[in-house]
Amino acid sequence: MSVDLTGFGHQESEAVATATKTVDITDQGVVQNATVTTTISLPATVVGYSYTFRVGAPGITLAVDPAAADLIAGNGFTAADNKDLVFTNQPAGSFVTLVGNGTTGWNVAAISGTATREA
Repeated sequence: MSVDLTGFGHQESEAVATATKTVDITDQGVVQNATVTTTISLPATVVGYSYTFRVGAPGITLAVDPAAADLIAGNGFTAADNKDLVFTNQPAGSFVTLVGNGTTGWNVAAISGTATREA
């Protein structure tokens, strides 16, 4: 299935219909399209690895969980290791693309919708 990333073109997607998922190298380039409330765990940061996570249904929560020693930087987040990026009750189609920097964690490369950082 292909999904539209609001101005970023269409990309292949995989439905995520479970409460948890861990992405790996084979998930790069495939939009992780959450259709239920879910937490998706990232591997330890690797330079240039890129993942896209999308809210695939209204009224759900999508949390993206970095490895314990990694952070998610950008989008105005205060830098802190092991804090999730969270979409709560955002419209279907909201998404984030993260790119690994290989040292401290993941950088927000593109985002649509409102995401917060875990407290």
